[in-house]
Amino acid sequence: MRMGIFVTFAFLAGCTSSIEKVQSLRSQAPDWYEARKVEFRGEGYPSLNEIPEPSKVKRTRQRLRLSEADTLAALEMFYSHPRAEPATETPEEVRAWALEVKRAVEGQLPAPDFLTDEEVEEIKARFDVPRARL
Repeated sequence: MRMGIFVTFAFLAGCTSSIEKVQSLRSQAPDWYEARKVEFRGEGYPSLNEIPEPSKVKRTRQRLRLSEADTLAALEMFYSHPRAEPATETPEEVRAWALEVKRAVEGQLPAPDFLTDEEVEEIKARFDVPRARL
Protein backbone atom coordinates (compact mmCIF):
# COMPACT_ATOMS: atom_id res chain seq x y z
CA MET A 1 0.00 0.00 0.00
CA ARG A 2 2.77 2.42 0.92
CA MET A 3 4.53 1.65 -2.31
CA GLY A 4 1.40 2.51 -4.32
CA ILE A 5 1.04 5.85 -2.54
CA PHE A 6 4.72 6.61 -3.08
CA VAL A 7 4.48 5.80 -6.81
CA THR A 8 1.35 7.96 -7.13
CA PHE A 9 3.04 10.94 -5.49
CA ALA A 10 6.15 10.49 -7.64
CA PHE A 11 3.99 10.36 -10.77
CA LEU A 12 2.08 13.53 -9.77
CA ALA A 13 5.32 15.34 -8.98
CA GLY A 14 6.68 14.40 -12.41
CA CYS A 15 3.52 15.65 -14.12
CA THR A 16 3.58 19.01 -12.35
CA SER A 17 7.22 19.56 -13.22
CA SER A 18 6.54 18.74 -16.87
CA ILE A 19 3.56 21.13 -16.94
CA GLU A 20 5.78 23.86 -15.51
CA LYS A 21 8.39 23.15 -18.21
CA VAL A 22 5.80 23.44 -20.97
CA GLN A 23 4.52 26.73 -19.55
CA SER A 24 8.05 28.12 -19.32
CA LEU A 25 8.75 27.05 -22.93
CA ARG A 26 5.61 28.82 -24.12
CA SER A 27 6.59 32.01 -22.35
CA GLN A 28 10.09 31.88 -23.88
CA ALA A 29 8.90 31.11 -27.42
CA PRO A 30 10.16 33.35 -30.25
CA ASP A 31 7.94 35.93 -31.96
CA TRP A 32 7.30 33.82 -35.05
CA TYR A 33 5.80 31.05 -32.88
CA GLU A 34 2.54 32.94 -32.33
CA ALA A 35 2.11 33.59 -36.06
CA ARG A 36 2.80 29.95 -36.81
CA LYS A 37 0.30 28.85 -34.16
CA VAL A 38 -2.39 31.02 -35.80
CA GLU A 39 -1.52 29.49 -39.18
CA PHE A 40 -1.89 25.95 -37.84
CA ARG A 41 -5.28 26.77 -36.38
CA GLY A 42 -6.40 28.05 -39.80
CA GLU A 43 -7.04 31.57 -38.61
CA GLY A 44 -6.06 34.73 -40.42
CA TYR A 45 -6.83 33.48 -43.92
CA PRO A 46 -8.97 35.65 -46.19
CA SER A 47 -12.65 34.86 -46.43
CA LEU A 48 -14.24 33.53 -49.60
CA ASN A 49 -16.68 36.41 -49.39
CA GLU A 50 -13.85 38.82 -50.17
CA ILE A 51 -13.82 38.32 -53.95
CA PRO A 52 -11.77 40.89 -55.92
CA GLU A 53 -13.56 43.54 -57.89
CA PRO A 54 -13.94 43.04 -61.66
CA SER A 55 -11.54 45.91 -62.39
CA LYS A 56 -8.71 43.99 -60.72
CA VAL A 57 -9.53 40.92 -62.80
CA LYS A 58 -9.15 42.92 -66.05
CA ARG A 59 -5.67 44.01 -65.03
CA THR A 60 -4.74 40.39 -64.39
CA ARG A 61 -5.95 39.40 -67.87
CA GLN A 62 -3.83 42.12 -69.45
CA ARG A 63 -0.79 40.85 -67.56
CA LEU A 64 -1.54 37.34 -68.80
CA ARG A 65 -1.54 38.55 -72.41
CA LEU A 66 1.80 40.25 -71.85
CA SER A 67 3.24 37.14 -70.24
CA GLU A 68 1.94 35.05 -73.18
CA ALA A 69 3.89 37.26 -75.56
CA ASP A 70 7.00 36.95 -73.37
CA THR A 71 6.59 33.17 -73.26
CA LEU A 72 6.21 32.88 -77.02
CA ALA A 73 9.29 35.07 -77.53
CA ALA A 74 11.30 32.86 -75.15
CA LEU A 75 10.14 29.71 -76.95
CA GLU A 76 11.10 31.19 -80.31
CA MET A 77 14.56 32.08 -78.97
CA PHE A 78 14.92 28.54 -77.59
CA TYR A 79 13.95 26.85 -80.85
CA SER A 80 16.18 29.11 -82.94
CA HIS A 81 19.28 28.22 -80.91
CA PRO A 82 21.66 25.80 -82.71
CA ARG A 83 21.73 23.41 -79.75
CA ALA A 84 17.96 22.93 -80.01
CA GLU A 85 18.24 21.14 -83.36
CA PRO A 86 16.95 17.56 -83.34
CA ALA A 87 19.29 14.57 -83.48
CA THR A 88 20.68 13.77 -86.92
CA GLU A 89 21.62 10.14 -86.21
CA THR A 90 19.19 7.36 -86.91
CA PRO A 91 18.47 4.70 -84.27
CA GLU A 92 20.49 2.18 -86.30
CA GLU A 93 23.53 4.47 -86.26
CA VAL A 94 23.21 4.90 -82.50
CA ARG A 95 23.00 1.11 -82.00
CA ALA A 96 26.06 0.58 -84.21
CA TRP A 97 28.02 3.15 -82.20
CA ALA A 98 26.93 1.48 -78.92
CA LEU A 99 28.07 -1.94 -80.17
CA GLU A 100 31.41 -0.50 -81.24
CA VAL A 101 31.99 1.09 -77.83
CA LYS A 102 30.87 -2.10 -76.06
CA ARG A 103 33.36 -4.19 -78.02
CA ALA A 104 36.14 -1.73 -77.26
CA VAL A 105 35.36 -1.84 -73.54
CA GLU A 106 35.05 -5.63 -73.45
CA GLY A 107 38.42 -5.92 -75.19
CA GLN A 108 40.04 -4.05 -72.30
CA LEU A 109 38.60 -6.30 -69.59
CA PRO A 110 40.99 -8.94 -68.23
CA ALA A 111 40.03 -12.60 -68.50
CA PRO A 112 38.15 -13.87 -65.45
CA ASP A 113 40.30 -15.68 -62.91
CA PHE A 114 37.70 -17.73 -61.04
CA LEU A 115 38.07 -21.09 -59.38
CA THR A 116 37.24 -24.10 -61.50
CA ASP A 117 34.59 -26.59 -60.42
CA GLU A 118 37.30 -29.11 -59.48
CA GLU A 119 39.06 -26.58 -57.24
CA VAL A 120 35.78 -25.73 -55.50
CA GLU A 121 35.07 -29.42 -54.84
CA GLU A 122 38.59 -29.88 -53.47
CA ILE A 123 38.13 -26.99 -51.02
CA LYS A 124 34.72 -28.32 -49.93
CA ALA A 125 36.23 -31.77 -49.32
CA ARG A 126 38.89 -30.29 -47.00
CA PHE A 127 36.25 -28.68 -44.79
CA ASP A 128 33.75 -31.55 -44.94
CA VAL A 129 34.74 -33.01 -41.56
CA PRO A 130 32.27 -34.97 -39.42
CA ARG A 131 31.49 -33.17 -36.18
CA ALA A 132 30.31 -34.48 -32.85
CA ARG A 133 26.67 -33.98 -32.01
CA LEU A 134 25.00 -33.72 -28.64
